[in-house]
Amino acid sequence: MAAANMPLVAADDEWSPLKSVIVGRAENSAFPSEAAHMIEATMPEEHHANFRSHNPFPADIVAKAQLELDNFAALLEREGIKVYRPRKVDWVKVGGYTGAMPRDCLMTVGNTLIEAPFAWKCRRHEVQLGYSDILDQLASGDSSSAPVRICRAPLIIGQDTLYDGLLKKPEANGHSRHANGGQKWAINNSRPAFDTADFMRFGKTIIGQLSNVTNHKGFQYLQAMVPDGYRVELLETTDEHAMHIDATILPLKKGVLVYNPDRVTEEELRKHNVFRDWELVAYPFVPQKRSADCPPMYMCSPWLVLNALSLDEKRIMVEEKDTQFADWVREKFGMEPIMIPFQHVNSLGGSFHCATVDLVRES
Repeated sequence: MAAANMPLVAADDEWSPLKSVIVGRAENSAFPSEAAHMIEATMPEEHHANFRSHNPFPADIVAKAQLELDNFAALLEREGIKVYRPRKVDWVKVGGYTGAMPRDCLMTVGNTLIEAPFAWKCRRHEVQLGYSDILDQLASGDSSSAPVRICRAPLIIGQDTLYDGLLKKPEANGHSRHANGGQKWAINNSRPAFDTADFMRFGKTIIGQLSNVTNHKGFQYLQAMVPDGYRVELLETTDEHAMHIDATILPLKKGVLVYNPDRVTEEELRKHNVFRDWELVAYPFVPQKRSADCPPMYMCSPWLVLNALSLDEKRIMVEEKDTQFADWVREKFGMEPIMIPFQHVNSLGGSFHCATVDLVRES
């Protein structure tokens, strides 16, 4: 595909050669602030106290994360990949979260770019503040390119209802309980909600999950937004703390998928016709917690090792300390791991998949 004729938005999978991408930025990142029951449902218990309004991540972690993201973006550009970066925003001041994790808020499906109708209030204006310049640039692109369809999230007018009936309420004995009568997730189904990181593309089939940030109305909304011919299917996972599917399944290349056996079974994956002829491989190691001299994993489990990014069917981005995973994908699948530092980005809540939105993959 000649660069001059390259579309601005065109991606149907997670493994075809990457040609254009958004890479996040870390400046002024703040801990997300949401209702206590949401933080309890999704975040590591030892870090719960950090998740309060306008509380910045440690400055040294943010600064090093920005250097890691800049290094990653420069590497991609040296590979001939077009890189977009979001606007610098003071997320601490606005009561937001970060610009480092664009995978959560934007998803490419064919020639369509879809904005997440976030469950989290602190992320509601993330795309408008950080990514609107990129969206404008894509929408008004060269007339020789295929037209780009951009689906902005619906505005929420008045009081949000997603937590109605789910907030903790005191009982007479002074203890607290959830008012949801044992509902599985931390949001209800009163309006569409999803993070785009709860979905992955497998050609014309999109596989996703319900989670603490994605509800059934969100699934229905996404199905209505994708171009004709695409189908969204839900995978049944076993993770009660579910938030984002990209540390549960990892399509390395066409026909090969690695999965987290703690969160999903091969039997469940095989229920989906798209995986009928795929090699489905349970990751055979238990990822270990990082040592005390590494930056804290404030928002993620060690399974973040599966949050890798395939540049094509031969090369994959891997954090430089994740040598066990790198050796495994090299020896078992013949892929070339590209190892660079990313642990400070990990500390902010994601890895290479989270930190990118692939706009164009050459299928």
